Amino acid sequence: MRSQFLTLLCILTFLSCAWGLSDAVVSFAQTDAVAETAYVERDPKAPKKDKQSENYFEDRTSDDVPIPGDPVQIKSLAIAQFAYSLLTLIGAFLMFRLRRIGFWIYVAGVVVGLVLPVFLVGFVALNTSFGVFFSTLFGGLYWVSLKEMH
Repeated sequence: MRSQFLTLLCILTFLSCAWGLSDAVVSFAQTDAVAETAYVERDPKAPKKDKQSENYFEDRTSDDVPIPGDPVQIKSLAIAQFAYSLLTLIGAFLMFRLRRIGFWIYVAGVVVGLVLPVFLVGFVALNTSFGVFFSTLFGGLYWVSLKEMH
């Protein structure tokens, strides 16, 4: 029987992977639009607008590092994000079904999420792959639940 803790971890991973997959597909399919996205510097003291931004694409990066404007880099990062999200989704699904092999697939996905962007784009890619670091934290939490799986 699956614990509530493992169930919650898997559901959060499902949501994160679904978001990552959709973001990767949009970034890959509409690379030029993503490349034209201007870096939006937000003023925390500025009043919030009631209307949502007119543009679909918005710079979602953290810190002061914008998404790269090079379409080749964007496509490479989209491929890396797709592979990472797909592997972690498969791993989480198998862990949800209490299969221990899912943990190792999840860990492989996290490694791919860390290594592949650096391999394809360079170390600058670590600035845009912040979500992978949360996955390493989740990997530790999944490790705690590993005894439930067979």
